[in-house]
Amino acid sequence: MIRLIGIVIIAGILFGASLSQSANQYDHTSYNVVIPKGASVKAIRDILEKKEILKTDSSFAFAARILGLAKHVQAGEYSFSPSEPLASILWKLRRGEVIQTQLKRVRITFPEGTSIYKMGEILRKKQVSDPDKFQLLVKEGITAAIREKHWGIFKYVPTESLEGYLYPDTYWFYIGAKVEDLVEIMLARFEEIVVPFWQQTAKETKYSLHEILTLASIIEKEAKLPEERAVISSVFHNRLKAGMPLAADPTIKYALERPTKRVYQHQLAVDSLYNTYKRRGLPPGPICNPGIEAIKAAVHPATTDYYFFVARKDGSHIFSRNWAEHQLARQKAAR
Repeated sequence: MIRLIGIVIIAGILFGASLSQSANQYDHTSYNVVIPKGASVKAIRDILEKKEILKTDSSFAFAARILGLAKHVQAGEYSFSPSEPLASILWKLRRGEVIQTQLKRVRITFPEGTSIYKMGEILRKKQVSDPDKFQLLVKEGITAAIREKHWGIFKYVPTESLEGYLYPDTYWFYIGAKVEDLVEIMLARFEEIVVPFWQQTAKETKYSLHEILTLASIIEKEAKLPEERAVISSVFHNRLKAGMPLAADPTIKYALERPTKRVYQHQLAVDSLYNTYKRRGLPPGPICNPGIEAIKAAVHPATTDYYFFVARKDGSHIFSRNWAEHQLARQKAAR
């Protein structure tokens, strides 16, 4: 019994000593740290360790559980310093000494057909996150952690870019949210909406999911009227089957560094894998992030013998079976 009491006393002394230790007693810089709503003790510890507010071998997790922090930590923005002793950090969290008591959320809508670049600009306008980091991440810097968490999507993705895989929808994002969190939310929505549809219909088309998303992204850009999606899809399917170039203006805009609202003749010569006037077949990837209806149209095109279409001023299209009909349709549409 005496030995056990001695062990308890020594453990108590060591634990008390650990509460007085800091990550870096010489660094008095104050860092703002956001603790999300409902964060677990482990999640809070990981956040503080990443910011170097805590040492990796601290007694934070043990002490936090004793204090019941998992149930009492108030979400918000805190100010900590690496020179603060562990006891001070725990006390701030326990009392909820936040700089900002509520994390502000912003409602953001990414319309169907929004490209990665435009998503970044929308985030910039709403001041939610760093658009440059967002665009860099989704174009070429996807982390191993995101790939592992969303393996159900990444088994279909043959490129580094996530263009086409960030589902366009309305989201509520926290101001100052990490770009990784934003991407994960949109990927999760893609998994919820698109993956189940693809699993049910993959055998109904000869194209891969990536190819279907590529085609759907072009349909999304071309179709102004929902009822025309399947017909426009039929034109592209017919062209692909005949070995004809898709000749889709939206792909030219995607290839241009500074696209214009209207595609001009000289722009059709742009040297790019996305130039569907010069190259046959589908471009290497989606040119935007299509919605589920455009994806459905890409998988299930209407049955037609159309090979051409031209837009009227109201956004609707005239469809033609051959070049001669198309020339008459162009004259009609221009009136």
